Amino acid sequence: MRQTLLSSVLPVVAVLLAVALAGTAQAQTPQQPTQDAPGWEQVAAEMVQRPEFQGLPLQIRSPRGQSPGGSPVEMQIQAGQCQLLLRTRGNPVAELLLAHAAPQDRTLWMQTVIVHEIAHCWRWQDNAPALHQLAALTSSASTDARAASQVTRQMQTEESFADVAALAWVARVAPERLDRMLQAFQRLRGNLRLSNGPHDTRAALARVQREGFVPGLTPFQAATALLEKTAP
Repeated sequence: MRQTLLSSVLPVVAVLLAVALAGTAQAQTPQQPTQDAPGWEQVAAEMVQRPEFQGLPLQIRSPRGQSPGGSPVEMQIQAGQCQLLLRTRGNPVAELLLAHAAPQDRTLWMQTVIVHEIAHCWRWQDNAPALHQLAALTSSASTDARAASQVTRQMQTEESFADVAALAWVARVAPERLDRMLQAFQRLRGNLRLSNGPHDTRAALARVQREGFVPGLTPFQAATALLEKTAP
């Protein structure tokens, strides 16, 4: 039963930075053939081995045979395990995602995207009651406007946390490039064709810009501290 409920919530919990891009990929596919996005698998393998993430139940999977234009990077949580799914090869959406950062920031931007996904794992991997609750809400959202509103608010909270945690990680490892990564997020989230609904995290990004992070905390702690603090 637990596994069934977890499976039913995966389409909601397996949220990713670029999930809203999938619906517009066909309309925005470059006319020239899209090249593979090199480096995603290597970057992901390096990131999940970093000391700050080694306590998480992370695995990497690169599904083959997926239709192009889908989500290039996503986290799925099931039975306490987190699977980072990479669908980046030959995927025009991966190129659209990379285009929000400057070429010289490509590797750091990929790392930041992956930390966004790892943040979902950190939040959900050992929280079965919350997953059950969200599954119940999601199952009734199509017929219950109040449930649909709750799901949207919950997912916006999750996306905001993941964005802020990713930026808190940048603030620790590359503080001199935090502004550039924040601007990349702002470009992505400011394009409502790509980041509508729960993925509109601009209010949280504005708080990062105004207030910054408490020093000495892990990225997840720093994100929690910022978002739970009373807004000025």
